[in-house]
Amino acid sequence: MTQGIRSGLPRENIELPDGPVLRRRSLVSDDAFIDAVAADVEHLGEWLRWAQHPPTREETERFRAEQDADWDAGRSFVYVLTPPDRLDRVLGGGALFPNGEVGVLEIGYWVCSPATGRGLATRAAAALTEEGLGLPGVKAVEIHCDRANARSATIPPRIGYRLLRVEPDEPQTAAEAGQSMVWRHDGA
Repeated sequence: MTQGIRSGLPRENIELPDGPVLRRRSLVSDDAFIDAVAADVEHLGEWLRWAQHPPTREETERFRAEQDADWDAGRSFVYVLTPPDRLDRVLGGGALFPNGEVGVLEIGYWVCSPATGRGLATRAAAALTEEGLGLPGVKAVEIHCDRANARSATIPPRIGYRLLRVEPDEPQTAAEAGQSMVWRHDGA
């Protein structure tokens, strides 16, 4: 079942330019997700609080079930990035989720270290932005990233975001500086 923006839910599969696909998390096996994160904990854990240790099967199953329930309820939408023809290989991921302001969604994105430097995070963030702005009632999409995450901070301005502010934010990982850059795209 593939939803579309007319239904009020985003598409379950979003094809990126040059092949990779953002797929609803539940469409990709837990084994593929566990293997990708476990193999790259040092890289991913630098910026992602949920990747501080290799995920256990129990954690992964629980999080997937929660993510499915949130998707079906229209609360948040978690994706995994895969090659176009492989559901058993995870390149990264992303998500659309509410940020507390009516009509505004936030996106997040991540890429496994073997896939960095190829523009995947930029293309995924652009696709998530377009998908989010196409949802009913959404007037803007934001990206929040720690000021110390220089690679991630280059993405928002490349895809039409403007910097709204820099605000104090409690560090969630050892690499974070505790200064969150808040970027916004209003569809213009």
